[in-house]
Amino acid sequence: MIKKQFSDNLQKFLSEDKWMIIQEDYKQEENLKYESLFCLTNGYLGTRGSHEEGTVKSIPCTYINGVFDKSETFMRELANMPNWLTLRLYVEKELIGIENCEILSYTRALNMKCACLVKRVHLRDRKGRETLIESVRFVSRANVHRMAIKLFVTPINYSGIIEVENIIDGTVINFCDAPRFKVKHIYKTANEALGEKGAYYEVATRDNHLHEGCASCLTAVRNGKDVIKTTVFHDFGEQAVEFNDFDACQGETTELIKYVTIFTEREVKKEEIKKSASEEMQKFMDVGFDAEFEAHLSKYEDLWKEADIQIEGDDELERAIRFNVFHLMSTASDFDDRVNLGAKLLHGEEYGGHAFWDTELFMLPFFAYLFPEKARNLESYRYHLLDAARANAAKNGYNGAQYPWESADDGTEQCPDWTIEPDGTCYRCYVAVYEHHVTAAVAFGIANYFKITKDVDFLLNKGAEILIETARFWRSRCQYVESKKRYEIRQVTGPDEWHEPVDNNVYTNYLARWNLRYVISLASMLKEKYTDEWNTLVEKLSLSDEEISEWNTVQNMIYLPKKEGTQLLEQFEGYFDLEEVVIEKYDKNDWPIKPEALNHMKKSQTQIIKQADVVMLLHLLGDEFDEETTKLNYSYYEKRTLHGSSLSPSIYAIMGLKVGDSSRAYRYLRRAAFLDLVDLQGNTREGIHAANAGGVWQTVIFGFAGVSIDEDGVLNIKPNLPIEWKKLTFRMHYLGTWFEIVMKSNEDISISILEGEEMLVKLNGNTVMTRRK
Repeated sequence: MIKKQFSDNLQKFLSEDKWMIIQEDYKQEENLKYESLFCLTNGYLGTRGSHEEGTVKSIPCTYINGVFDKSETFMRELANMPNWLTLRLYVEKELIGIENCEILSYTRALNMKCACLVKRVHLRDRKGRETLIESVRFVSRANVHRMAIKLFVTPINYSGIIEVENIIDGTVINFCDAPRFKVKHIYKTANEALGEKGAYYEVATRDNHLHEGCASCLTAVRNGKDVIKTTVFHDFGEQAVEFNDFDACQGETTELIKYVTIFTEREVKKEEIKKSASEEMQKFMDVGFDAEFEAHLSKYEDLWKEADIQIEGDDELERAIRFNVFHLMSTASDFDDRVNLGAKLLHGEEYGGHAFWDTELFMLPFFAYLFPEKARNLESYRYHLLDAARANAAKNGYNGAQYPWESADDGTEQCPDWTIEPDGTCYRCYVAVYEHHVTAAVAFGIANYFKITKDVDFLLNKGAEILIETARFWRSRCQYVESKKRYEIRQVTGPDEWHEPVDNNVYTNYLARWNLRYVISLASMLKEKYTDEWNTLVEKLSLSDEEISEWNTVQNMIYLPKKEGTQLLEQFEGYFDLEEVVIEKYDKNDWPIKPEALNHMKKSQTQIIKQADVVMLLHLLGDEFDEETTKLNYSYYEKRTLHGSSLSPSIYAIMGLKVGDSSRAYRYLRRAAFLDLVDLQGNTREGIHAANAGGVWQTVIFGFAGVSIDEDGVLNIKPNLPIEWKKLTFRMHYLGTWFEIVMKSNEDISISILEGEEMLVKLNGNTVMTRRK
């Protein structure tokens, strides 16, 4: 039990082991992985799980959602803000730190239930002095501008003066451990004392000069009394340092608290940032660490009431699933509809904090079913950037709106034309040029959000306009081939990025057809039920019946490649002519091993693919394919998919269940759930795989729990539980009603209403009326 390892001081910050991600020994080479795993976010900002005193191997980062900068890099990326964590203790100028002392014991753990990071280290310095340090850190969900660290410091075998440096470190840079890519996105604008106690440090981004201010103050108490003897502020260039000292007594614990507040020009006027940070700091200190933590905990109790998934009989997998849910729900903003979710959340530098198709297809269902207001924010982000998508389409010679493959704060394409490898070589990156299916993903996300929530207001005022403009894009993207009497989409890349560009990627063509069909149907519905709003939209967009009729002609004639005489979909034209290579071996983590044939030929020359492509299509548009077609295509492409992307395993898990391959589906779920915890792809150091986290949730709910919505809008539940699971419990929203669903077996299912209206649902095909709990 993790609780046994900590003193009474930290017991209230601990939970049962099933809620804890535990690190029980210190290995410097694992620092970066744990910094991602232990990152704390609150929807406003995220701070990686670096050690307060600093370590040699570290990427200390604090990102504020929506604060991007380019400077000398090739894209706008989340700017690394000053590191507020730094807190150093010294005894006779000797730093008490895990890399400066002998480690006698070490435990660090992420408490997912309480959203805090706890630590216990027993250290011995080179003079034999032993110090026990226990700590807890959190970023408040109740007041998102507040964050704090509490340390319990106990000298075991000595007494004497302990000196403390409370630091706000502005020397931080992006990609600090990558010499070729290092860049500094901020410059100092203020470094000063915060009244009689505390420090204030302010920076601005280099391109747009957007300001961010950070205030910090340290307290030290023993036996209820303030023990700080000296407080001095130092302006050390790009570091604001509040120096303190106190007399430490052998065997007695001193409680140190570092209070921090952060504001940016996105929330308050530039000239009011310091005042806001200072006033918030005073309120924070008046309330105190413990009271603020209780308010924070109350928020997480509410979050977990919505999102927790309980699995009896599979404890380790339950914890892994919670881990993915925790990071996903912690990062989404409660209040800001001009920010999205990056592919690595706010946990690391890879992809620069950019939003991809990951949001709509992998993460949005989680939020739409559990936190509809957050889902609306994510979709509103796309509406705010619609004009940029229109400009992007026009720049590339198309009509309507073409959403960028990588999106930051201004909606322009952030995917670089060239990328640089670690060895300095450059290669042309064609992703943004050819991977256009992101526009269909945006449309699919809006349609899915509306399907789940029936948010008519969003549809009428934002969603419908996006959908019409995406339909216009696909019409202009489809090329009529007179000799074949069909429309084609040439020079395109599907989800499988190892084959680019190709002609008529079947995933892209199907989604383009879906996009056109959906908007045609939507236009008919809006015209009939919301005539005034429809007429206003028609006038705003200069939309005509003739244009809609043309969409219908195009969608009827889009080419959908498949093997002649069979229902086997061809991933793209010419795919079946490539070298037939299949996967035959798997490693200890049940991950496919690259076939030997790829050692002497390029992936693009073979049928080996990076990730779910055709199978992704089967997942999204499953109603368009019969059982035989689904099974045939799953079987064919499963043995050719190397899962070079974290987006892939969850999709194969869901589809494996759909075709009856339950054992393989369970293995895929485990791969996805543990992907970051065991660093399966070797890049957890760069942040949490956000789309994979959303995919894990979808696998449990849509796959094993068998939740779906039929064409009549009725909620269907048809589970296929693994034999390891004795009981599955989860909650979700649908059409304004909040349900709790408990499954003890595939047949023993109960569904009850927590809030909202009673409604008809289908359990294993049988229609029943839900009842209040």
